[in-house]
Amino acid sequence: MNSGFEVLSLYSEAEVKALSKLLWGCKIGHHWVHQADHITLYVLQPMHVDLARRLHADMSAGILTAPQRQPSSATTLVTAFLNAPVTLGTILVSFVVFLAIHVFEQWSWLSALTYYPLMVTDQGWALSGEPPQWYRLMTPAILHFGWMHVVFNSLWVWEFGRRVEHAIGAAWTLAAYIAIAIVANVAQAELSEPSIFGGLSGVVYGLLAMVWLGGKLSPRWCVPPSNTLLYFMLGWLVLGLTGFIDVLGFGSIANHAHVGGLLAGVMIALAVRTVLSMQQNNRN
Repeated sequence: MNSGFEVLSLYSEAEVKALSKLLWGCKIGHHWVHQADHITLYVLQPMHVDLARRLHADMSAGILTAPQRQPSSATTLVTAFLNAPVTLGTILVSFVVFLAIHVFEQWSWLSALTYYPLMVTDQGWALSGEPPQWYRLMTPAILHFGWMHVVFNSLWVWEFGRRVEHAIGAAWTLAAYIAIAIVANVAQAELSEPSIFGGLSGVVYGLLAMVWLGGKLSPRWCVPPSNTLLYFMLGWLVLGLTGFIDVLGFGSIANHAHVGGLLAGVMIALAVRTVLSMQQNNRN
């Protein structure tokens, strides 16, 4: 008796090898059973049956190709940058800005990058009351106010962002980052009292929505994040909206930016799915 869940049967060793590479690249556990005139694929998890079939269909249609073996230098910073330049570049820029402001005390950077223009003096800062310039719709995303803030946001951006960049490429990923940041920042500014806010967390929730929903809608995104991770992120969002995180002493949370980023990610994932469907229909 074969363990696992039957997916499909193939008749070519070359096709078996190509699909197997694709499945392992998407972290889908599986094995093959050789029959008299065909080879049957079994996956270890029932949730992967439909995904494996869609991966095979897209591979047969030429939409997907089997991943190539990565060189031993894949863990180096240079290779990581080449594989996900927008994601890694965003993280590096955020760290540069953080160090400039909080280590080297370049407070003029803070004034230049906040959503609302600031007046920075020796006694502190105050909102200037001037209308924000267009670029300030984006720049609060790269502002952070503590080491934990910038480190954890960067880790989440790397976790989700590189998946998105691998799926849709650097140019579209950059457009998605900008769109999510704008929606998140405008939501925070318009739905709360004027204040200084910042961070990549709105972008993180947008990327989470893109990876999770995209993974459900299209195998082009490979396997979506686990439900445990999804529930943790959404639970954290709900706790922030209730004010419980403020009570715990974690500081003020830009909750509207989180919600705005999440909704922006959902809309972008649906748009990408529409484009992929149109491309597949054109090939057919």
